[in-house]
Amino acid sequence: MQCPLSGISGCFMTPPVLFSVIAALGLTMGIFSSFWPERSISFYQWIMERFNWRVAPIDGSKELRNTRILGIVLIPLSVAILTIVFFS
Repeated sequence: MQCPLSGISGCFMTPPVLFSVIAALGLTMGIFSSFWPERSISFYQWIMERFNWRVAPIDGSKELRNTRILGIVLIPLSVAILTIVFFS
């Protein structure tokens, strides 16, 4: 696949690099959400306020639990992507 930016000092957006960046961001968000779910929820609320949307959890304890669980799920998925990228 030819990169459209290859004429501009090389193209660094090859599929392995792109998937590595996505996996690194996923791993970061997974760790962040697993250990600090309330900060993760606050970060999401802050982002939505920039778009003039106000979001609030209906059940705070359930929201914290689900955020922590999804963060824990995101960690092995991100590690799997990194493993596939580096060992294929």
